[in-house]
Amino acid sequence: MDAAYLATAALLVLAILGVRHTRPSVSIPVVVLLLGAAGWNAVRWYRGPGDDDPSLAVAINVALVQVCAAMFYLTSRRLVRGRWKVPVWLWVVFGLILVLTFVGMLPQVGITDGERYQTSPVFLIHLAYSFGLLGAAVMRLSARQHDRSDHVRQCVLAAEVFALFVLTTQATLPDVTPFAVAVLSLLMIWPTRRISEWSRSASRASRLLDSIGVFIFVVDREGRLQEWNGNAASLLELMGVTPEHGLDLGAALKIAPPFVDAQDVPLSVKDGMMRVSVTVHEVSPLAKDSDLVLMFRPVRTSVETSRFPAVSGALSGHDPATQTLGRKAALDQVQRAAENGRRIVRIDVSPVSTRRADDVMFVIARRLEARATEEAWPIEPIARLDTWSFVTTVTDQHAGAVPMSVVVDDLGVEVSSTPFTVRADESPAEFARRVSQRVPRTESAHGS
Repeated sequence: MDAAYLATAALLVLAILGVRHTRPSVSIPVVVLLLGAAGWNAVRWYRGPGDDDPSLAVAINVALVQVCAAMFYLTSRRLVRGRWKVPVWLWVVFGLILVLTFVGMLPQVGITDGERYQTSPVFLIHLAYSFGLLGAAVMRLSARQHDRSDHVRQCVLAAEVFALFVLTTQATLPDVTPFAVAVLSLLMIWPTRRISEWSRSASRASRLLDSIGVFIFVVDREGRLQEWNGNAASLLELMGVTPEHGLDLGAALKIAPPFVDAQDVPLSVKDGMMRVSVTVHEVSPLAKDSDLVLMFRPVRTSVETSRFPAVSGALSGHDPATQTLGRKAALDQVQRAAENGRRIVRIDVSPVSTRRADDVMFVIARRLEARATEEAWPIEPIARLDTWSFVTTVTDQHAGAVPMSVVVDDLGVEVSSTPFTVRADESPAEFARRVSQRVPRTESAHGS
C-alpha cells in the first residue's frame, strides 16, 4: 500500500494540469485541494504502516487534512454562490485551529504523549472540525441537486457519494481515507472545466424567458449566448443563425461589442431590415462576471411581424403584453394560498427614476428567483399583480428572508415587501382583495 500512496500523490500533482482557470476564485482552491491531498498521501507513504505514535509527520498530516477540508468547503461555497469572499473571521478560524492542532500533535508539547494519537482529545477535535467542514460543503452543494444542468446535478451527486465514502473509510479503514479524499479532489477538477454552467445556473429563471413579448438574450461577459426566449430564437433563425449555447451573439447579429444600454441598432433579416432598441441589465450587479440580460424591442421594421410567434401567456404573471391575465393569475394564486393556509408576500417596486416597467420587473423577478435558488428556498411562482407589484407564496420558515425594504441602485428602484396571513374570519376572495390593495409601510412593519 505504501507504493499506492506515492503513486496517488504523483497522480494528484499531475492532475493540476487539468484544472481550467476560467474562474480563479474556484480554480485556485481546487489546486490547493489537490496539493493538500497529494501531500496527505505522500506523508502517509513516509510514515509507513502501523504508525500510531505522535510525531512531526503526524502533525503535518493533520494540517494537510484540514487544508483539504477547508479548500473543499471554499470550492463548494464559491460554486454555489459565485464570487463569495471568505470573511476575515473565517480565515482566522481556519488558521487558529490548524496551528493549535498542529502544535498539539507534536510529541514535544506533551498533550498526546504516551497514547495513540487517534484517541487523543486533540485528534478528536481535529476530526470533528474537518468532517464538519466536509458536511457543510456537501450541504452547500446539495442546494443545487435539482439544477437544470445535467452536469451540475451529476457533480453534486458524485460529491455526495464520495463524501460518504470518505466518512465510511475513516470509520472502518482509516488507511484507505487518503485514497477516498484523492478521488473527491479529482472530482473537483470537473466543475472548473464546466464553470459556465455553475455560474449561470445560480441565476437561472428560464421559466420567465418565454413569457415576455420582446427578444431576450442572456449572454456572459464575453457575449456568448447562454439563454434566449422563443422570440429571440425566431429572430436568429430569420437571420439564418441557429440559436445554441455558446454562440457569439455579437457576430451572429453583426453588432460590434460591447452591448450598450439604450442603443438603437439595425438588424438585417431575410425579409427586410429591423431597427431595435437595446436595453442591458446585469443579473448580479455585484459580481464581476455576471451574465447580462439583453432586451431588443423593434423600433422600425419592414419585416412581416406575423413571422414571429405570439406571446405564449404560459407565465402570464410576468407577461407585460397580457397584464389583465397576469393580474388574474396573481389573484388566483392569492386565493389558493388563503384556502391552504399559506402566507403571501407582496413585493412592491417603486421607481426612483424613469425606467421601463417591463424591463425592471423582468430583471427583479429573475433576481428573486436567483436568490431563492442560491439560498435553497422552496421556489414558488412569482405572479405579477400589477405594473409595479409581485405576489408570491412563502413558507413560515422563509417569510422573514425577504427584506422589508431595499434600494436597487443599478435599476433605480426601491423594493419593499409586505407579508400577509389570512385572518380567521376572512374568505379567500376578501383576502385577495386585501392583498391587491397597496398597503402603507406602517402596517407592513407590524405584519398583516
